[in-house]
Amino acid sequence: MRAAVYHGPKHVEVEEVPDPRIEEPTDVIVKTRAASMCGSDLYLYQGEVPDMVTPGHTTLGHEIAAEVVEMGADVRRFSVGDRVTFPYSVSCGSCFFCRHGQTAHCATSQKAIYGYGVAFGDLGGSQAEYVRVPLADGHLEKIPESISDDQAVFLSCNLPAAVIAVDAADLSPEDRVAIVGAGPTGLLALQLATRVAEKPPIVLDRVGYRLERARELGGDPMNIDEGDVVARVQEATDGLGVDKVIEFAGRGDAFTLATQILRPGGTLAGGGVYLEQDHPVSLFTLYFNNLQLSLNGFANAHTAMAEAAQLVEDGVIDPTSVISHRVGLEDVPAAARSFSEREDGFFKMLIRP
Repeated sequence: MRAAVYHGPKHVEVEEVPDPRIEEPTDVIVKTRAASMCGSDLYLYQGEVPDMVTPGHTTLGHEIAAEVVEMGADVRRFSVGDRVTFPYSVSCGSCFFCRHGQTAHCATSQKAIYGYGVAFGDLGGSQAEYVRVPLADGHLEKIPESISDDQAVFLSCNLPAAVIAVDAADLSPEDRVAIVGAGPTGLLALQLATRVAEKPPIVLDRVGYRLERARELGGDPMNIDEGDVVARVQEATDGLGVDKVIEFAGRGDAFTLATQILRPGGTLAGGGVYLEQDHPVSLFTLYFNNLQLSLNGFANAHTAMAEAAQLVEDGVIDPTSVISHRVGLEDVPAAARSFSEREDGFFKMLIRP
């Protein structure tokens, strides 16, 4: 089969790799109908985590809409031909962590993630024609008939992550909200936040076309590179600071900014993926301002898939609003580079193998 294979920083090639096969009786093999590239995939693609990937071996991707084509003997919940999707992380559904809602920390799978290198299970990614799904009954989910393949791709990661972060922020109508990071997931979070908050959420980013899209989706955009952004947020909130911050940039500086613009007693719901292990954070600021923190970047996506699917089915949100490019599998190398370099107008690619 063909798959997108990592060969080094910003170097992906689509090439022939061995077809996945049933290795355990709990496995399912699916045929990819649609896939995508998540912002968190950029950490691998850009070479920021070299110890996690094996050049010439690691296949990428963890977002998918697929069809079941083969099942292990112990699989009970699925049949050949079912349309399915999976959360980005593999979970068994029955271990201590799964029972307590920490599906991304599944003890059985050892925190395995599709397409995320040798450090997370060395599983094949979704940017491929076929994918092996281990522990399928524990986390693979059927796609409702009312949800298209294009929409279902967002149930793997982006939309559940947005749902988890917005739920953690516990918004109320009078809250002044800020969204840090106007990438695809940040824009989905913005759309969810505007359903609750009466005032337009402030959206912080440095990419012009992202800020313009945020405006179109009901946000109040603010470029972080134009003047003293903390002072500007203070001015926009009558000197108080915002009540809630939903952070999806996933960088240490963005986390610091989030703590600086919160009012005393405010809440930071962090949905970004942080790799910095030594980033300085002011404990005094956290303590003195009585900040409430909920960090959900390593999201337990499986726990929010049903809520995310219901939002799509009810027409509350159409996640395809952030798709800007539709490509074939052979186009992934060029599209990945455009995504990485924030090419003007590039939000999210949909991949058709």
